[in-house]
Amino acid sequence: MISRLKASSTIDPLRLDYILGKSTLLAIFLFFNFMVTFRVLLVSVVPEVELVAEALYEAIILLYLVYRLSLRVVSGNLRLNSLELYLILMFFLPVIAANGARAEFGQPMIYGILTFRDFYLIFGGLIVYNMLRTNTVTIQLVEKMLVLTAWINVLMFYFMSLFVDPRQFIETGLAGANDAKGGDVYFRFNMAYIFFGSIYYFVKAFYRKNFKYLILGAVFLFYVTFFRFDRTSMASVFGALAMFFVTALTPRRQLMWILIGFIPILFLVTSVYFVSPELFEQYYLMFADAFATLLGTANAEGEESVRLNELRIALEHIEKNPLIGNGKVSNQWVEGGYSHFLGFFYASDVGIFGQIFMYGFIGAFLLYFQFLLSLNYALKIRHIKRNVFLVSLKFMMFAIMLDSITNGYLTIYAAQSVTALILIYHFYEKDLIIGAELREKKLEQSKILISRQKHLDENHEAK
Repeated sequence: MISRLKASSTIDPLRLDYILGKSTLLAIFLFFNFMVTFRVLLVSVVPEVELVAEALYEAIILLYLVYRLSLRVVSGNLRLNSLELYLILMFFLPVIAANGARAEFGQPMIYGILTFRDFYLIFGGLIVYNMLRTNTVTIQLVEKMLVLTAWINVLMFYFMSLFVDPRQFIETGLAGANDAKGGDVYFRFNMAYIFFGSIYYFVKAFYRKNFKYLILGAVFLFYVTFFRFDRTSMASVFGALAMFFVTALTPRRQLMWILIGFIPILFLVTSVYFVSPELFEQYYLMFADAFATLLGTANAEGEESVRLNELRIALEHIEKNPLIGNGKVSNQWVEGGYSHFLGFFYASDVGIFGQIFMYGFIGAFLLYFQFLLSLNYALKIRHIKRNVFLVSLKFMMFAIMLDSITNGYLTIYAAQSVTALILIYHFYEKDLIIGAELREKKLEQSKILISRQKHLDENHEAK
């Protein structure tokens, strides 16, 4: 009894793991990681908090990478798996862009690299991956924290949209308006967790055959459709859900869900048409304008005219520097960044062409290769391919890929897709282990059967 008291007295009551528990601390860290690396607060009323948190976490990530690399060198373990090799190549992607900016605009390399410093948040996903490999955290805890973070995001977005007037932020990146969308001012929150929440609960509903998950998924989809009011976001998330529907369900189940969903969807569309015909017309005009612009039959006015001019600038410079691109001009080097040389221009405004503008075809291929890599890992998974979290990550990747066609989020929010890639790879590794265990078990069973048969044969010969 006395020895127990002595042992307990040596515990520091100020230690966080003693106060909160190890699992709670790990959950808090995962929440912090996912909030910071996904850059949720970058488009919010407190972007400064995000930038400070990013600076601190980038320093931690740098120290962690040095620490892990040192351990690998000391232990002589220099073998790299395909994911690690890809991440090393991604590490040098900002260097390619910085060299392009040096060649085109004369910007010193150090400015070109530092302007991409937030890109290195992708290695926050590597920290999570190594925690999974060492069993510090479980994939179930990672799943729970991603889902929790998604809920915190969607509730925060609803609160802001319902109780805060976005017009006061019209001069910032937090809010915007577009005549093609009716001219209303709306918040421009990041949609990654809305994508994930929508897809996660719809996948869960189909696999678990539970209607309540459809309702939870609808909470996320409702925000995209009626609050975010962004046609690219709507097209991306509904496109991902449609791809899941077509590829993951049998024709019989597809028909069943079409019959189940047809009446509610028809009721919703009809209700919007009669209750709020101006909203119905707004959606029609919004997508009609997009198709007309895509086909080149629209009169380029306002924002569309600006975008077309930015696209012209991007194409001219892609033709000039097709391989290594033109990089990113830092506001710390010249005031206005690109605008100092090109007039009004943001590479993120022209989507995939902006990526090629910055990185060239070589860098852009490397950036988009993550989608092919994730598809390759996913297709090789055999034993746990119907895991809800895994399937959700796959189609979240698909939604982000669609979304990146028209914006530059693949660079600005690089960690979102790379984190999903890393988690898919973890499932791939886990599936390999399960496959090996099953083969070993099957081999043992074969040996037992052979031994029994041999024993029967010996007894038969003895008789």
